Amino acid sequence: MKKLFEIKDIDKKTYEEKIKDFLPEKIVDIHTHIWLKEFKEKQQDRVVKWPAMVVDENPVEHLIESYKLLLPGKEVTPLLFNSPSKDYDIDALNDYVSTSAKRYKLPSLMLCRPEWTAEEFARKLKESNFLGAKPYLTFTPDYIPRQEIRIFDFMPHHQLNVLNSTGKILILHIPRDARLKDPVNLQQMLEIERLYPNIRLVIAHVGRAYCPTDIGDAFKILAKTEKMNFDISANTNAIVFRHLIEAVGPDRIVFGSDLPIVRMRMRRICEKGVYINLVPKGLYGDVSGDKNMREVSSSEAEKLTFFLYEEILAFLDAARKTELCPVDMEKVFYSNASALIEKAAQGPKCQLQMVFPEKNFKKVVVPSLPPGYSIRTYRKGDEEAYIKVMENAGFDNWRYVEQTLKTALPEGIFFVVHNKTKKIVATACAQNCPTELHPQGGVLGWVAVDPEHRGKHLGYIISMKAVERLIKAGYKHIYLSTDDFRLAAIKTYLKMGFEPFYYQPDMKKRWADLMNQLSMKKK
Repeated sequence: MKKLFEIKDIDKKTYEEKIKDFLPEKIVDIHTHIWLKEFKEKQQDRVVKWPAMVVDENPVEHLIESYKLLLPGKEVTPLLFNSPSKDYDIDALNDYVSTSAKRYKLPSLMLCRPEWTAEEFARKLKESNFLGAKPYLTFTPDYIPRQEIRIFDFMPHHQLNVLNSTGKILILHIPRDARLKDPVNLQQMLEIERLYPNIRLVIAHVGRAYCPTDIGDAFKILAKTEKMNFDISANTNAIVFRHLIEAVGPDRIVFGSDLPIVRMRMRRICEKGVYINLVPKGLYGDVSGDKNMREVSSSEAEKLTFFLYEEILAFLDAARKTELCPVDMEKVFYSNASALIEKAAQGPKCQLQMVFPEKNFKKVVVPSLPPGYSIRTYRKGDEEAYIKVMENAGFDNWRYVEQTLKTALPEGIFFVVHNKTKKIVATACAQNCPTELHPQGGVLGWVAVDPEHRGKHLGYIISMKAVERLIKAGYKHIYLSTDDFRLAAIKTYLKMGFEPFYYQPDMKKRWADLMNQLSMKKK
């Protein structure tokens, strides 16, 4: 059987003599890409082109085979995600990653697009059992120039809220030409750590600091962080690695390869602040127009080994100079990433709950609707319109009409209707839902507002109408369930008079985090 790629004597010698004995027996590779070329439609224009010169696809089987060839004798567990291209079928790519992860019992992340709603983002994560997300700057709207892209342009707050509420992993490839030292990047990295403390944040490629000139004063700032992790993937600069170790220590550094591109045969140098990959002549096609690629003579090419080995050798050099011990190396190459994956896999937290205290019953007043809208209750034949308003609000594939009708009070499903179009644009439900925590409880459920009609307080008004119905029905205990990432809804519920219900040990901290996020949004 033909090998996936050639292993030369220099590769064997480099691995056996300089690398193998310094690595732990078990390794977690937190940064890998798998994809099939059949999903590709056209070439994108917002990323460097040279990685595509290595391979045109990387099936999961090729990834597994690559470890056998590159790291023989080691047990490697990869964290899978796909190729970050705007011109692929993203759903097909994510399905392939999810299917591969299940088949080989491997952890995986979801490639995401910033236009996905919080509900859509959360549903996709849950349905495919992804442990987190891998956003990418190429999905930023086209009207934003590449040099002006900011992190929040392709990793929006509503998706960060979802990751924070579920404790998932975020592997972040930062944008902008100044890379790690860019003040906007640094500020937004710090903001993510501060506002979303439950996200397991990993900054990819050491923030793309491939040359010492990319550092600036970044590590002085990042030394003050407490949770932010950094992967060393596709980075071969020992000076950068040394500064990283000195800034955050070995407990927040994780090994990543960036396979398959680290199968490239190369050596990296820096000239005037620009990284340049030195490669054998003709091996990767015409590289004359790429500032990050340069061909070398045949004699020098004979000395070149794999990109992956150059990365590991650079880190080993930095480890020796900072006096890391074998225990530290085991952390970087295995246990740090293993712990991130294990914690992210623990599953979603219980939903938050809020209660409406009796002291607020007499304060309930249903405000008037803005002109052009009216309120009515559910009637037979509304099923399709009910589903549509729920799905428009972000509850994808919502199919709970029959269940809701069984639990709703008579005249307890409320709709706001846009008079001109006769379209249902908001809804809330007064339901009889006793539970062990709420034995005689009535619930405010299924609150939704069509995005085209938000900003008119329709959610507040229709929710108050449902609460008023529960009170008139004689309920003394009114509650609701919600998710940490639904900040706008939570803000509305607090304004209505609902209060947090601390029914789990972690609730006080979660609510404290939420209140902090809400107060930050006011500033």
